[in-house]
Amino acid sequence: MVNEKEEPTLELTVLETLERWPAARAVLVARGLDLCCGGVHPVGMAARAHGVDPEALLAELRSAASDGRV
Repeated sequence: MVNEKEEPTLELTVLETLERWPAARAVLVARGLDLCCGGVHPVGMAARAHGVDPEALLAELRSAASDGRV
């Protein structure tokens, strides 16, 4: 169960993010991120590897989380 005050971070792995917020898949897939490496890399690292601005991705994930979509 996700703590209501908990929110996505760049340090959580892609897999951890998806496990805690299953709807995050839509946000990540829209940016070209997936579980290609088993989801073991932190979201920030995965974002940079895919040419995605980590802070922009994080803002999108947190916005979705606060809206209850993630």
